[in-house]
Amino acid sequence: MDVDSFNENDLLLLENHMDVGAKFLGGGANGTADSRRDGRQDHGQRSVSSTDDELLDIRTDRLGPDRLGSDRYETLGYMNADYDEEEEGKYQTSSSNIMDTLEDLPPGIGQYDDFHTIDWLRDIARDRMRHRHIMKKKQEGFLEKLKSAHDAWSGWVCVLLVGVAAGACAGVIDIGATWMSDLKEGVCRDAFWLPKEQCCWSANNSFFNNSGCSQWYSWSQLLGAGKDVNSGGYYIVEYIVYILWALLFAFLAAMFVRMFAPYACGSGIPEIKTILSGFIIRGYLGKWTLLTKSIGMMLGVSAGLSLGKEGPFVHVACCCGNIFSYLFPKYGSNEAKKREILSAASAAGVSVAFGAPIGGVLFSLEEVSYYFPLKTLWRSFFCALAAAFVLRSINPFGNDHLVMFYVEYNEPWYLQELIPFIFLGALGGVFGSFFIKLNIRWCKFRKSSILGKYPIVEVLGVAFITALLSYPNEYTRKNTSELIRQLFSRCGPEDNTELCDYKRNYSSLNAASPTFYSSSTEAGDGVYKALWMLSIALIFKGIITIFTFGIKIPAGLFIPSMAVGAIVGRIVGIGVEQLVVRYHSNPFFHNMCVSDNFCTITPGLYAMVGAAAVLGGVTRMTVSLVVIMFELTGGLQYIVPLMAAVLTSKWVGDSLGREGIYDAHIHLNGYPYLDSKEEFTHTTIAADVMRPRRNDPPLCVITQDTMTLEELESTLKSSDHNGFPVVVSRESQYLVGFVLRRDVNLAIENSRKNLEGIVSSSIVYFTSHVPSNPNDPAPLKLRKILDMAPVTITDQTPMETVVEMFRKLGLRQTLVTHNGRLLGIITKKDVLRHVAQLQNQDPESILFN
Repeated sequence: MDVDSFNENDLLLLENHMDVGAKFLGGGANGTADSRRDGRQDHGQRSVSSTDDELLDIRTDRLGPDRLGSDRYETLGYMNADYDEEEEGKYQTSSSNIMDTLEDLPPGIGQYDDFHTIDWLRDIARDRMRHRHIMKKKQEGFLEKLKSAHDAWSGWVCVLLVGVAAGACAGVIDIGATWMSDLKEGVCRDAFWLPKEQCCWSANNSFFNNSGCSQWYSWSQLLGAGKDVNSGGYYIVEYIVYILWALLFAFLAAMFVRMFAPYACGSGIPEIKTILSGFIIRGYLGKWTLLTKSIGMMLGVSAGLSLGKEGPFVHVACCCGNIFSYLFPKYGSNEAKKREILSAASAAGVSVAFGAPIGGVLFSLEEVSYYFPLKTLWRSFFCALAAAFVLRSINPFGNDHLVMFYVEYNEPWYLQELIPFIFLGALGGVFGSFFIKLNIRWCKFRKSSILGKYPIVEVLGVAFITALLSYPNEYTRKNTSELIRQLFSRCGPEDNTELCDYKRNYSSLNAASPTFYSSSTEAGDGVYKALWMLSIALIFKGIITIFTFGIKIPAGLFIPSMAVGAIVGRIVGIGVEQLVVRYHSNPFFHNMCVSDNFCTITPGLYAMVGAAAVLGGVTRMTVSLVVIMFELTGGLQYIVPLMAAVLTSKWVGDSLGREGIYDAHIHLNGYPYLDSKEEFTHTTIAADVMRPRRNDPPLCVITQDTMTLEELESTLKSSDHNGFPVVVSRESQYLVGFVLRRDVNLAIENSRKNLEGIVSSSIVYFTSHVPSNPNDPAPLKLRKILDMAPVTITDQTPMETVVEMFRKLGLRQTLVTHNGRLLGIITKKDVLRHVAQLQNQDPESILFN
């Protein structure tokens, strides 16, 4: 296959490219470059980092210039410094070569700056050229065949390593979080490294219940306050120690994040969505972020805060994917290809979070990925499978399952129960919508108030209030995953909790029957007391989660949302159960009762449905959420209740607000993200959006053969645009192509170092024909860094078409022409500002904060 075969069919494969957010697409006519975090403007210089984390991420793009001599290849816009005819031989082979691997390019060509977009079209096409080169050289010998085989299997090997690493990280985090959570209650006397349950089962003469065992020493015992759990001294000592441990864990988590990796805070899913759409955030997926996030997750969960570690698992897995991608230049030096690995890694993150490999793949497809070809689907499944297998081998919870709240029962459900299931879905949608609005308001207040300047103080304040109010209630005191497990489970003979205090006739002949405990009966006083405690826990968790999600420590939202939904579901389930027991003779409930004393209603099922409903209302997930919950329960018969609740939750939530929590935080942070799920229904045209507009300075352009090097450098210094249209002349404004600031700077820098005769008065040529005049200074030829096929539209193109082009082709910018003459430019940020303005929002909010 040769270069000529690169045609429309290749570009059509890019149709699934969606949003490519980019900071450089700025408000100026040419796309103004936003400043870096330290306030300096990017003038296209090579990015230099002082931290190991960024050094890992900012690797030199070694795929460099595609050395083709044909004009067709030059029209693809690939970067190659063009010097003089003699020097060209150093960088170019004959046109018969398909491509060398760009290893001879000057450093920096093809790289991307921080907070910039990637060029999907260039990167995907460049990878195809690399592949064709390998296929051609494959016939040259055994070594080349081996290289070709390595290139073919490198993707599978990479996702395998990512899956293994994600599973190992998840196992360590789960074990560490369980141990530190139990540390607030006491310590194992003979083996301090064991959590409470394993400590009590480590000796044959031990028994285990909620109060512990002989091997487990509470802090009250260790501090000499006695071991009588009913005494006031015991309660006070345990209360104080609980608060102190919570404050210590929260302080350590906040300090680790602040000192080592500020990007480790939050869940990471909004940023992962933005990165997968084509945005560059250096250091966000580095090794320091991975280490800090992992430790911070354990500390945050152990502090008892209303947050989870399941959402941040996606960030942890993507950090593993980013690190391992650098072992394979095919992915490490090509940002578009790297996002295939990151999509697979996000699937592995959900796989280890919920023990749901299939749900992880669907989550990656539905929620975070925008370029998801079929091969990425297969590799995502393989990566999720490898991660789940490793985590299952580690067995962090000692129950042969991947999650703490796995349930095993297969009681039937009845058609009449669809009414409360749909009711739970509606409640989930309402709660999710109000939660999103209140959380976003609080986050905006945090940004604008003095509270945002003291993140550690905020973390300690939230941790103190949470611990102070959580301890008196046993349902808020315990780990949230343990609470969900208790709410999901059914009451059995081993349960002596208040939630299972039913009035059963143990003298009955059916007491030994396996179905004795699965039958519904009248609730005892303990159940009603538990309902009051659960109601208080519901209010507390619903409110405190609003203030917890967004603080500067690793914090996920899956588990708190599921806990709120599980509480609501269990309460509704007990209510339905008692209604059926009391009115079992009613014809409406006739098929739900085998006899007067045997009705089968499972409150744990309602807890599962409620958890799915609230999580769906908060995140607006649908298919992936149902599959995740199905894999959690292992019960095929519960798919219909889960689907009914999740769909109802999404419908109700969308009627109150279109955005899920992650999209809302993307907009809150001002990420340049063009949502593919929103429809553009306005009737504006490209001329309404392009720059320059009236009263704006004229469009900054470069002429193809009349500017001196001094004039070109003056243009670069006087403007901060990231790219410049190249025209025939300033008078005609006929478009020739488009050139990037970064590539012009690098070409000028390398020509001054490597070529003789280049002076300030040298003429810069972007044409193939250069007139020879021995009396003039040596010309500088930059045609090969010129993109001679930039995406262009006319001024009458509907903005609906323009928006679709930006979404599906991943454009950085498009040039606007009229009868072949250049009129202006539209950047991604111009589109985002236009959409915000049409929605009566502040267009200046489209920034990277």
